Amino acid sequence: MFETMNKLMLAGLGALSMTRERAEKIFDEYVQRGEAAKADREGFVRDLLDSADRAREDLARVIRSQLRQVVDEMNLATREDLARLQARLDELLPRG
Repeated sequence: MFETMNKLMLAGLGALSMTRERAEKIFDEYVQRGEAAKADREGFVRDLLDSADRAREDLARVIRSQLRQVVDEMNLATREDLARLQARLDELLPRG
């Protein structure tokens, strides 16, 4: 489980650090190598940034899911458990 999470984190780090400037530099490198036409720059940059946004969202979703699973496996008290205990203590102990 942690190996998968580690791989996703590493993949997501690239997406997290994606900026318009970085995307433009990547595209300019493609143009220099003859792999892209300058006219396609804006669409490429927009697609790359959109893809980075989706990757960030996917990474956050996976992390939340994994954390939820770990917390569930740890069998920790929930907020609801603590609220029930507090209510019960309030019933049993006089205020003073």
